[in-house]
Amino acid sequence: MKITRHAAPDMRQALRAVREQLGPDAVILSSRRTADGVEVTAAMDFDAESLAAEAERITPPAPAPTPAPALTPAPALTPTRPMEAAVVAAEAANSPNVLAMQSELKTLRHVLETQLARLAWTDLARRSPIQTEMLRELTEVGLAADLAAEIVASVPPSAELTQARRLAIAGIAQRLIVTGDRWLHEGGRIALVGPTGAGKSTTLAKLAVRWVLNHGPRDLALIAADTQRVGAHSELQSLGQLLGAPVHVLEHPAELPELIARLSRRRCVLIDTAGVSPRDGQLAMRLGALSAAGSAVEVALVLAASTQAGALAETVARFATVNPTSCVLTKVDEAASLGGALSMLMRSRLPISYVSEGQQVPEDLRPARALELVSSAVQLARDAGAAADEDLLERRFGDLAHALR
Repeated sequence: MKITRHAAPDMRQALRAVREQLGPDAVILSSRRTADGVEVTAAMDFDAESLAAEAERITPPAPAPTPAPALTPAPALTPTRPMEAAVVAAEAANSPNVLAMQSELKTLRHVLETQLARLAWTDLARRSPIQTEMLRELTEVGLAADLAAEIVASVPPSAELTQARRLAIAGIAQRLIVTGDRWLHEGGRIALVGPTGAGKSTTLAKLAVRWVLNHGPRDLALIAADTQRVGAHSELQSLGQLLGAPVHVLEHPAELPELIARLSRRRCVLIDTAGVSPRDGQLAMRLGALSAAGSAVEVALVLAASTQAGALAETVARFATVNPTSCVLTKVDEAASLGGALSMLMRSRLPISYVSEGQQVPEDLRPARALELVSSAVQLARDAGAAADEDLLERRFGDLAHALR
C-alpha cells in the first residue's frame, strides 16, 4: 500500500493533489486543519492486475469448471469511487452554509431549553410556592442545586414556611456526619494533612493545648514531619517546650512506622505534615509514609472553609489516596459562604471532627456539630445579604422542577 501526505491551502486543492498523484481510486485515511490550511493523508493499493498476473504465472492452471446454467445478467452498476465520496463529504462538512446552520441550531436549542426551564419554574412557583421559596433560600445559602432539590422534595407539600425551614435545616444536618470530641477523650495517632495554608499547624497546636488542659502532657507526643516549610520544626519544638511534651523530628518519611511503634505508650500522638498541593503529581509519593503506616495512623484532612467548593471537592478527591477518616474545617470565620463546603461534605460523606474559626489557641476550636454548622451557614448568608434572582433560579431548577411535582 502506498501512503502519501498532502498539504494545501484548502480541502479542494488537497484532494486535487491526491487525485493527480494516486488516481481517482485513492482512499482518504485522515484529514486535519493546520496553520497553513489542511493536511490530507491518502493511500492506494498495489496494482491489482499485476498481482493477479504474477499469481497466474506461478500457480498451475486449475481444471476447467463444469459449465453452469446460464443466468440472466444483472444490470451494470457504476463503481463507487472512494476519492469522489471523500471530496463530497469533506466539502460538505467544511461548507460555510453547513457551519452556519450548525451554529443556528445550537442557538435555537439553547433558547428553547431556556424557555422550557422558565416555563417549568413558573409552573412550579404557581403550584408550590413554599417549595420555590425554600429553593430560593437554599440557593442563597450556597447549597448545590441537586442537593437543594433533594432536600426540598423531602419536605411535605402541606408544610407551612416556618415548618419547611426547620425540616430543610434538619435534612441538611442529617446528611452531615460528625465524629464528636473523641480525640480529646480517646486520643489516637492523628496525622493532619492537607493543602498548603489550610491551617494544619494551627489546628495541631489547638488540639495539643486542649489535650494538655484535660489530661496533662504525660501521654502527649508531637511529631514534626514537615521537612519543606522553613521553621516548621522550630515552631513545633517551641510548642512542645511550652506544653512539656516531647517533639520528635522525622528526618525521613520512611521512619514514621518505626517511630509510631516506639511511641505506643503515648495515648495521643499528633503528626504535623507538609502542605501538598492537590494538583501535585507526586502527592501520593509525598504522603506514602502515612499509607505505609496503615491503620496505626488516623489521617485527618484539613480543609479551609474559605476555599471554593470546586477546589474543596478536588482536594478531597486527590487526598483520597491516603484514606482520610475525617476532616477538620478551618477558617470558617473567613468564609463568604458555607453552602459550598457543606455540599462537598454531604456528597463525599467525609466525617467532620472539628471546626476552627479563628487564631486563638485553643478557644477557636470546637467539636463539629451538624446543626451548628447549618445554622452558621444560614446566618452567614443573611449577614452577607445573599439574594438569588429569578434568572438564576430558572437556570438551576428549571430542569429539576418536574421532580418536585
